[in-house]
Amino acid sequence: MRVLMTSILCQSGLMTHVLDLIKYCQQNSVAVSAAFLKTDFASPEQALAINQRLGDTEIWEYEDDAELMQIAEAARCDLIHAHSYLTFNAARSASERLEIPLVVTLHSVYLWAPFYWSVLAGANRIIAVGPAQARFVGPWKDKTVIIPNGIDTTVFTPGDELADNPITVLWYGRVDGRLNRGLVALDQLAPGLPQHIRIAGLGQADVSVQNMPFTGWTDDPIKQLQASHITFAHGRSLREAMACGSVGMLVGHGYGGRVTRERLLNPNYAVDALPQYHLPRPRPEVLLRDILEIAESGELPTLRREAREIAQEFFSLELMGRRTLAVYSAATA
Repeated sequence: MRVLMTSILCQSGLMTHVLDLIKYCQQNSVAVSAAFLKTDFASPEQALAINQRLGDTEIWEYEDDAELMQIAEAARCDLIHAHSYLTFNAARSASERLEIPLVVTLHSVYLWAPFYWSVLAGANRIIAVGPAQARFVGPWKDKTVIIPNGIDTTVFTPGDELADNPITVLWYGRVDGRLNRGLVALDQLAPGLPQHIRIAGLGQADVSVQNMPFTGWTDDPIKQLQASHITFAHGRSLREAMACGSVGMLVGHGYGGRVTRERLLNPNYAVDALPQYHLPRPRPEVLLRDILEIAESGELPTLRREAREIAQEFFSLELMGRRTLAVYSAATA
C-alpha cells in the first residue's frame, strides 16, 4: 500500500503526529509520501528541520489546491490521508479524480459537518483524535473512529530513580487563551507549597507567571520530564510526561485530577482539558490539596511506575499506528 499524507508545515502537535505516523507506517511496510501546504505557521528554518526529520521520505510542498492533484498522481498512491483541514478540500478533489479512498483525521474541535459536508461525505473513513473532535461529524458517525494521539514510548522513557526530597512539580505544555487557566492556578498556589516541594513551568503560554520559574518551549523536553515527580498538563504533553514516569495530572481549561487506568477505560474520557469536556474550573486550593496528598502518600515511586505503565498501555505510538492501519485496510477493502 502507498499512502499520501497531507498537512501544513507547522511547529505543533499536529506535525509531531504526522511525523510519528509516517515513521510507524514505514516501519510496517507501508510506503508513505507527504504533501505539505506552505503556510506562515513555520519559518523557513523550521520547515527545513521538519523535512530533515523525514529523512528519505518523498516530500512535496505546494501552494494551491490544483498542485495537490498533480502531486497525488505523481505519488501513485492507493490512499490519501488528510490531516490539516486546510488540505481537506484539495484531498477530496484528488481522491475523487483519481478514484482512490480518502481518510481524514479531525485534530481540532470544530463544526465539521456544516463547513466540511462534502469532505466528510466523500471520505471513506474519518478518524477523530478524541470524543470532542468527533462530536460534530453529523450523519457520518458510522464511518468515524476515535483514535487518540500516540507518543513514541521508546523515546519518552523514565530516567534514573528520583529522590523524594525535593519533590518536583512541573507544568508542561503549549497553550493559549482559556487553556491557560490551569497554569494560572498553579502559579497562584506556588507560594503555599512546603519547602520540600518545588514547582516550575516548561513550555509556551500567553500569560505572565509570577511565582514560579518558567522555561520556554523546547523540542527536547525529556530530561525535564524525567526529573519531574508530578506533571500538570493535557493532551500530548501529558502523555509524554507520563511515559517519562511522571504522575499525570490533567489540567487546562478545566481540571481532571490524576489520570488513572480506571478513568481511561471509560470510552468518553479523554486526556484533554478542553472547554468541551466541561471539567471543573482549576482552583488553587484544590490543586494544592491534590499535590500534598500525592506527596505525603508514601506511594510516589509506585504512582510514577504506574504512570509509565499507563502510557505504554494506552498512549503508545504502536497502538495508534496499529489502529490507523486497520482504518486504511477498511477504507481500501
